[in-house]
Amino acid sequence: MTEKTDTRNETLTKYVGDVHALVSHGLQAVERQVENLRKVSHKDALPAVVEAQRILTRQKSALEARLTGLGGSASAPMKDAATAVAGVAAGLINAVRPSETVKSLRDDAAFFSGLGIAYLLLYTTANGLADAETSTVAQEGYEDTARMVMHLDRILPKVTIEELREGKLDVTDVTERVKAMVEKAWDRAQPLGA
Repeated sequence: MTEKTDTRNETLTKYVGDVHALVSHGLQAVERQVENLRKVSHKDALPAVVEAQRILTRQKSALEARLTGLGGSASAPMKDAATAVAGVAAGLINAVRPSETVKSLRDDAAFFSGLGIAYLLLYTTANGLADAETSTVAQEGYEDTARMVMHLDRILPKVTIEELREGKLDVTDVTERVKAMVEKAWDRAQPLGA
């Protein structure tokens, strides 16, 4: 191999390894959530975290296969900055949690949003370095994360209202209003600063 190819593969391996570390970190947290949410009354919560677990398990396997294909290893030490940042962010989020179910889903939304950015960077890098296999893994990962964030956006308002009512608060069901706000905010045709 030439020096240029070595550098290319090292770069791709590092980026794939970074995303793999994030996925592994998130999967550990989601696996705990699956156990913790088995007995909650919110019918949308457990299926959402089970789906997150399924997505992350599949992504972890795809990333491991790609690391192997690049000559890397998924068992290499995970001491990258992305994992450290994810851990610190999870710690800060834990400190301000209002309740078990909403906090878990909120943490998942924050995690999947960050993971989506990691996949976006991996997709950009893979395409810039003409690696179609890594590009495909990154695209599928990004699409998964986008769908998961949108799903959590849909169910979090309802679960929040349910938890407020469990706390004996007289709260109006504003889920449709929240849904309209979210749709407006994510209108990609709207320019920044509008």
